Amino acid sequence: MNILLLGASGFIGSALGRELLREGHDVITLGRNPRFGQALLPAAEWRRGDLRQMIAPADWRELLAGIEVVINAAGALQTGLRDDVDKVQHLAMAAMFEMAGELGVRHVVQISAAGADTESDTLFMTSKARADAILAASGLAYTILRPGLVIGRNAFGGTEMLRIAAAAPMRFDIVGARPIRCTALSDVIAAVQVALADPARCRGIFDLVGRETQTLGELIATHRQWLGFAPHLHGLRLPIAALAFVGRLADALGWLGWRSPLRSTALAALTAGIDGEPDDAARLLGRDALSLPRMFEQLGGAGKADRWHARLAGLFPVALLALGLLWLGSGILGFLQTDAASTLLVDGGISVGTARASVISGSIGDLAIALGLIWRPTVMAALRASIFLTLAYLAGSLAIRPDLWLDPLGPMLKVLPILALTAICLAISEER
Repeated sequence: MNILLLGASGFIGSALGRELLREGHDVITLGRNPRFGQALLPAAEWRRGDLRQMIAPADWRELLAGIEVVINAAGALQTGLRDDVDKVQHLAMAAMFEMAGELGVRHVVQISAAGADTESDTLFMTSKARADAILAASGLAYTILRPGLVIGRNAFGGTEMLRIAAAAPMRFDIVGARPIRCTALSDVIAAVQVALADPARCRGIFDLVGRETQTLGELIATHRQWLGFAPHLHGLRLPIAALAFVGRLADALGWLGWRSPLRSTALAALTAGIDGEPDDAARLLGRDALSLPRMFEQLGGAGKADRWHARLAGLFPVALLALGLLWLGSGILGFLQTDAASTLLVDGGISVGTARASVISGSIGDLAIALGLIWRPTVMAALRASIFLTLAYLAGSLAIRPDLWLDPLGPMLKVLPILALTAICLAISEER
């Protein structure tokens, strides 16, 4: 079939895309950066596009031409610099449904969320529910799947938060958090396959959740056990209100382009609980959705890469903050103590004018790197620039003031671990 897959660079969409391609379907998908998408799913046909800019039916005409089935796995957890939840999950989908009906698309599979409701407290859930309602009233053949907390090998959003918490040295118990129903990523894929094979039987809305519920603490403990870490020896009980500051801080960082798993929408979903009707999954799949132990059994044992991700995902922002403060402080001190810094260069044989120009230009470069580390779209460029500038400083010190390498406090030697930390941050700075 000719299938348009939306959200193919995401957690669910990328796994679904690989399976659709393996089955021999022609998959067309959409991405802001087709080159990145091509590396992720090279057998798919990638088109450049941004759902935030596709909120009129005419925006979809060319993309939907010749398409038999649309699968929507796109989503945005929270509005920020690079996301607009209502446009991505509601307005763009409403426009797409209208054009799909006009062009005769045979079937639309919408991956929504368990608990989607227009009266929800989060825009994520209300926008999903609005799109679901528009699709159900559109006259198109449709299947709406509403999974719970999706568990798979990769981890984003709430699942990544669980991995980070599982790797933390201390257990965090959130007092008042409600139970959660989970869904295996493989069950989401299986449900889509069933819907494609028999769209008439699968018309309607289906919650895709397991029969068992877990507390947040149980989910973290299960993830920790799967990762191969010893059980937590110490714990800290926190009220839900204690997470409010963390959520607000993560939300603010969202306007700098950061998609933190600690944003208030993810925290609200995990603390308010995720529920659904398990019989829907049994009716759709012909069996119950996988239980949590079966999900992890299906994933197989965790490897070093899984443990590294769980630990480094939590350490990455800490390391990046430390580097940002280092470059910020260096830039500010360069301006505040230009004469003292220039003297170090003058003592190495540089003229006063050249020394001052070097200090000032270096301080400007330091501050530019610090700003680049704050702005998510420029992080990788800023890290590369910091490596280049650090190497330039090291080369300059060897040429002009080699004696500083023998200083008993080791100011130049300390630059080497900073350089290594920068290289590590660069290596793990990709989002997907």
